[in-house]
Amino acid sequence: MKNYLLDLKLPAILLGASLVFGACSKEKTTETTTTKTTEETMDDDMGMDMDRDSMKMGSNEIMDKMHDHMESMRKLKLTGDPDNDFALIMAEHHKGGIEMAEEEVDEGKDTMLVNMAKRSITMQKDEREKLEDFADDHKPASRDTSATMKLMQPMKDMMGKMDHSKTGTTDYHFASLMSMHHQSGIDLVDAYLKQAKVPAMKTMAQKIKDEQQKEKKKLDAWLAKQPK
Repeated sequence: MKNYLLDLKLPAILLGASLVFGACSKEKTTETTTTKTTEETMDDDMGMDMDRDSMKMGSNEIMDKMHDHMESMRKLKLTGDPDNDFALIMAEHHKGGIEMAEEEVDEGKDTMLVNMAKRSITMQKDEREKLEDFADDHKPASRDTSATMKLMQPMKDMMGKMDHSKTGTTDYHFASLMSMHHQSGIDLVDAYLKQAKVPAMKTMAQKIKDEQQKEKKKLDAWLAKQPK
């Protein structure tokens, strides 16, 4: 009789152990998934898993700065609050634009482009300070970051369009890459305005878009006159 009862209990014991092990395994998997960093999640959601060495293939200083700028962009800690995250992203976007403009001021030869770069530095430094002040003072609502991570898409698109094989002067690289950089900024504003909540930040975003559209038009006109 004891052997018979043992035969009945053994499968039940094994089944219970299997269920416990399975539950523990599932819990471990869930924990691993939820503890992924923002940077890793951005790589997954945005397809930003490009080889880090390939991002350093720039043939000029301005292109190298663009790659470094993209690396910094990837490391931003987003909150899911559209106004907060736009301020963080656009502040970093401006940082990249300022660094490219500074390179043009130092090495460029075309008077119009150098003067444009100087104005751009002054304007974007002021806007960057305001964006950073907003992000510091604003208390972001904690939300799912999947929506605001989509604000990064214009920068990813810009990097995908960069042609590392092109050669040229500092003026040429500044005009072509800054035009692309401005377009990504314009697209970023458009994506943000669909989610925006804070009126003051919406107004600032529209102002940034208007400014960058004007500069891009001048840059594209200059590029159109260059030898093919």
